[in-house]
Amino acid sequence: MSADEEEGERRIRVIVTGVEHVMKCLLQCGILLAVISCVSLAGHSQEVPSGAKVARPLQALLVTGGCCHDYLRQQRILTRGISARANVVWTVVNQGGTATNSKIPLYRDPEWSKGFDVVVHNECFADVRDKEFVERIIRPHREGVPAVLIHCAMHCYRTGDDRWFEFVGVRSPGHGPKYAYTVDNVRPDHPIMGTFGEHFTTPQGELYHIVKLFDTATPLAQAKRKRDQTPQVCIWTNQYGKGRVFATTIGHHNSTMVEPVYLDLVTKGLLWACGKDPVGGFQRTTGPQDAAFKKLASAPIDGVSTGGAVGKPLAVKCCGAGNLLRGGKASASSEESNKNNFARHAIDGDLATRWCAKDGRVGESWQVDLGEPRDVRALRIHWEKKNAAYQYRIEASADAQSWKVIVDQSANKRRAQVIPHIVEAPQTRHLRVTFLGSEPAWWASFWELEAYSDPELPPLPDAQSQPAEAQTLTDVQVAPGFKATLFGAPPVVTYPVCLTAAATGEVFVGVDEQGSLGKEEGGGRVLRCIDTDGDGQADQVNVFARMEHPRGLVYDNGSLWVLHPPLLSVFHDDDRDGTADRQETLVTGLTTDEISRRGADHTTNGIRMGIDGWIYIAVGDFGFTEARGVDGTTLGRRGGGIVRVRPDGTEMEIHNWGQRNILDVCIDPYMNLFTRDNTNDGGGWDIRLSHVFQSGEYGYPSLYLNFPEETLPPLADYGGGSGCGGMYLHDLRWPDAFGDAVYTCDWGRSEVYRHKLPANGVTFDAHQEVFVKVPRPTDIDVDGSGRMYVASWKNGKFAYTGPDVGFVAQITPIGYTPKPFPDLGAASDTDLVAYLGERSAAYRLHAQRELLRRGATEGIWRKVAQAASKSGAPLYGRVAAIYTLAQFGDQASRDQLLEMTTDAAVREFVLRALTDRRPALKGLPLAPFVAALQDANPRVRAQALICLGRLGRAEAAAAMLPLTKRRPNEPKPTATPLHKQPDPGRVIPHLAVRALAGCDAVEACLEAIPGPYADGALETLKTMHKKEVVLGLTSHLTRVRDAAVRRQILTALVRLYFREGEYKGGWWGTRPDRTGPYFDRQPWAESSRIESVLTRYLKDADTETGKYVATQLVRHQVEIEGIVEMVRAGQKTAPMTAIQLPKVAPDNPNLIGNLKFEIVAQRALQAAGDQVRGAALFERQSCQACHTTADGQVPKGPHLVDIGKRYKERELIESVLKPSAKMAQGFESYLFVMESGKVFTGFVTGESVDKIDLRQTNGIPVRLIKKEIEERQKRKESMMPAGLVNNLTPEQLADLLAYLRSLESSP
Repeated sequence: MSADEEEGERRIRVIVTGVEHVMKCLLQCGILLAVISCVSLAGHSQEVPSGAKVARPLQALLVTGGCCHDYLRQQRILTRGISARANVVWTVVNQGGTATNSKIPLYRDPEWSKGFDVVVHNECFADVRDKEFVERIIRPHREGVPAVLIHCAMHCYRTGDDRWFEFVGVRSPGHGPKYAYTVDNVRPDHPIMGTFGEHFTTPQGELYHIVKLFDTATPLAQAKRKRDQTPQVCIWTNQYGKGRVFATTIGHHNSTMVEPVYLDLVTKGLLWACGKDPVGGFQRTTGPQDAAFKKLASAPIDGVSTGGAVGKPLAVKCCGAGNLLRGGKASASSEESNKNNFARHAIDGDLATRWCAKDGRVGESWQVDLGEPRDVRALRIHWEKKNAAYQYRIEASADAQSWKVIVDQSANKRRAQVIPHIVEAPQTRHLRVTFLGSEPAWWASFWELEAYSDPELPPLPDAQSQPAEAQTLTDVQVAPGFKATLFGAPPVVTYPVCLTAAATGEVFVGVDEQGSLGKEEGGGRVLRCIDTDGDGQADQVNVFARMEHPRGLVYDNGSLWVLHPPLLSVFHDDDRDGTADRQETLVTGLTTDEISRRGADHTTNGIRMGIDGWIYIAVGDFGFTEARGVDGTTLGRRGGGIVRVRPDGTEMEIHNWGQRNILDVCIDPYMNLFTRDNTNDGGGWDIRLSHVFQSGEYGYPSLYLNFPEETLPPLADYGGGSGCGGMYLHDLRWPDAFGDAVYTCDWGRSEVYRHKLPANGVTFDAHQEVFVKVPRPTDIDVDGSGRMYVASWKNGKFAYTGPDVGFVAQITPIGYTPKPFPDLGAASDTDLVAYLGERSAAYRLHAQRELLRRGATEGIWRKVAQAASKSGAPLYGRVAAIYTLAQFGDQASRDQLLEMTTDAAVREFVLRALTDRRPALKGLPLAPFVAALQDANPRVRAQALICLGRLGRAEAAAAMLPLTKRRPNEPKPTATPLHKQPDPGRVIPHLAVRALAGCDAVEACLEAIPGPYADGALETLKTMHKKEVVLGLTSHLTRVRDAAVRRQILTALVRLYFREGEYKGGWWGTRPDRTGPYFDRQPWAESSRIESVLTRYLKDADTETGKYVATQLVRHQVEIEGIVEMVRAGQKTAPMTAIQLPKVAPDNPNLIGNLKFEIVAQRALQAAGDQVRGAALFERQSCQACHTTADGQVPKGPHLVDIGKRYKERELIESVLKPSAKMAQGFESYLFVMESGKVFTGFVTGESVDKIDLRQTNGIPVRLIKKEIEERQKRKESMMPAGLVNNLTPEQLADLLAYLRSLESSP
């Protein structure tokens, strides 16, 4: 076995061991997790004949609710028990509470059963008498939807007639007493009953009395009524119209349901009702499986996180009837009420709830009134944290006035969470716990306090002895009206970097144990996760494929596209068994060698497929030097933006550029693209929400700061953060305001945002509000049933730190019933075209993909063309049909689209579709596009410009030039800095300039000077490095009389002096040269001509013109001897002094330098802190020498704006006192060894292609020439020297922290 194979086997063993551990723990709680990873991680989960495909599972709906049954446990028993025996996937609805007259919301939907292969009725609503409501329930079954009826379901909906009972097959007035009864098999020859046995005795029972058996019903088994031993039918089948029904009155008690005979029976009955073979489609369970199912009869019930409240872990009950404190009245000196951590939670018997004080002060207390005096002889306290040494005191009192200490742990040093105490406290009515501190310094907080009169404490089951924090949703808070469940957690689902949800409900999770900066190979894979029992938790998990650095995923019809830099691959699951059978490489070179040197944090990231059929790739600012598609298309570009490619790896092209480190692309139904950038550079480029236009230039790093008017603006700038995955959710089945919006993850702020963006002319206005609070979210997606999934990097850092990292949460609206996604392969052409108009983007995209696989047959083409042309239909449906026509790619489709350019409702989308693929551009007429430049709709004008730029025909230039001019009713923003401001009026002029450049419109632009559109013409020309441009501008210098225009021409020539160098590798770092307008300034063939022209012209120019040109030369970083000196002469640099560590008086016990870290931290956290005093200390301690504290300052070192949002107080304290213990990403220091032998260490504040600006550890800046650097090393030590605050007191440190927390970015 090779080393790689051995490492692979080792990882499998680690994961499998973890899975077995999780299963064991869950089984101890009575919860079965049917994880197939133990098989699938090593290979296929089942044997599949060559060429065969795994059968599609039955989609079952289980309906529960009403009356007096234990539905929460029974739904687990039924779903898990049946799915272990047959290929069934569940949706579970529990509505109506315990009332028997509830008309549950499910049935209010006329299409409530749509998509389900079978409905299992286990509800109990006997007092619902609305005939119309009941007719809505039974109609689908009469029309052919199979049904299974369990116990009380046959007794429901007593409308005064037989309509419900005709569906059931029997009528019953009620049931007898509860007793164990024997069931006799009367049809052992029936396929359902063949293995039932001659008799079956229920452990417990409640036998219904049958007074009528309808002619359509067939009895299968009976049991004797207790009072007279009269046989009563208890198992039967029924034919109701076109639908088959299997029914049994057995199943009131959980103990009966968990019996293998019972679950075998119901499973076979379900298969029979669905027209499946009850024998061939049935799989026997094993003894261990049956034992696990029996534990479900009394297993604890899972909790979920619901809107407005922090989510709970699995409900962990303890501390039962013997606990003297249950029912007592609790109070506390303070409560963390904003997180619902109230005093009463410490005696509620639930280890998922706790009391916590409102802050970290020592001396906080909690007490309880038992109601009457009791003898207390044993206590047990469950503190919040596992690895902490808590100091505390417990006192007892009879009257709450006089107190006696019964537990004194004030000097405790032992780390423990659950601590027992034997005490002697007779006639105690009141108990009080006083928190005296902890190591490390945590808040006063405990899950539960127990008190007993017996000194022998009752045992706690292993699964209940510790709160299961690592695998819970304790940190997840969802918006009101929504709920969250823990879909996947360690050790099975770990390090989730990215995910995608198949339309059919499988969730593919990209796992990268290397994180963003790790370099050890072998930690990358994609997991396939399925929730078969409908409880919101994945119970089948297997490795779908392995690769390094998975960063983006798209799934369709058995194929998973994976961006794993430097590759874009597609992994095909040909036999649909859940593991990839082959890999096809589509694009190579989609990053640089920085991924192996630094890590994957700035590489190519998320991918999304649009309704236009392109895969859009978010490119971080590593860029790529030689990305090559399967058709030979090769691209290279420094920096970041969006690249797109066809699903087969052809036609790769750059969509837009000039973004910093986007990690995903959000695509709406109309092909609007949105991004939310990722930043920590401290140079003014912060989290920006952008509407991304094709061909647009967004300006990072060389234009946005000093040339912002040449870039496309953001919708908003939100300050510091770390934007990660995002998506556009278009699923109108979700509540209003939530189902049509951008959703973005912010890793740094631990929040998922919803952006409901109102249209504003050609673009949108910004909006942002928190949708979910979750630790370190990394990605987000939704499946075809409307279930959202969010990946979390909880407990993770920037590289591998152990197995307990991350989880995936499922989020759905409360009361929402996910319906199965249809089998598109079995759908008719008519159904597929209808799906193009569905309210879910997942339906539209995947229906389109299936139509494209079938091809443009005459019937399909006609139906799609009709859908595209149908006025009054939902616009999103028409757009989906338009892009389907475009992808057919035939002449008939082109002609149809050209005809539709006259339809104002869809003109924008038709124009784009016509020019969407370069091979189809040939022969397109210009007229529709030129005419669209005059459209009243600004979005149409913008799209026409983009299209004309792609067509590249200069004859349209004259029509485009007027659009380079901003309209009078669109004023420029007045707020500063300009690069942070939204500016809708800049969009169309920018796109016009880009289009003119794309058309190579040199002649038209030169002819426009001078004239009303000279500004736009010059903006275009200065982007075109061509000899004829330089000659034309030079000629204009002697012809143009307008001094202002001449200055613009001079500016254009200065701009053209350099061009951006060819990108051959390397990276500009986290703080690149931002002066612009180029990063790698390189002369070209016309540079000498430009120098001669400028020098010659300025010899005779006036002084003001000379100063103007000198200013432009400085602005453009162009040095021409003799011109710039006049500017340089006035420049002076103030001397700088090195940082000196303060001296610490050794006899002052209050100074930080003389105290232990934990004491300093504890005192600083307790102090209030004053930001005004802190600001003065910041300057006095020389902090300003190496830190910037406001946006737009010249970079010095780590940027501190919004640091209070990114780090907790304790983390800030550690960063100040132990600066090298844990350095944040982007704050690393470097060591440089020069060829001269000199050594420099410090923080890189700026980096260009040939030089590095360094802020040394002593605070003095220095510029290093790259070619003189012999060696560059990342240091483990922080550039901030330890001991910089040793001369302060902990209370002064609190002042400093208050100042740091006050540093926020401008709104």
